[in-house]
Amino acid sequence: ETMLTIPGNPPNLLRLPKGCPFQPRCPHAMEICSSAPPLEEFTPGRLRACFKPVEELL
Repeated sequence: ETMLTIPGNPPNLLRLPKGCPFQPRCPHAMEICSSAPPLEEFTPGRLRACFKPVEELL
């Protein structure tokens, strides 16, 4: 399975941004992404942490 990539540089792991670490370069980022997103099961055995409903991303 191919993983999608996000343009831009990954965050500095020593100084992660507040909230979602993908927020600065995510095309779906919203104001709420400045807080930490909840961790939830996406499919059996796979987790995701995003405020955007998965149905809106597909």
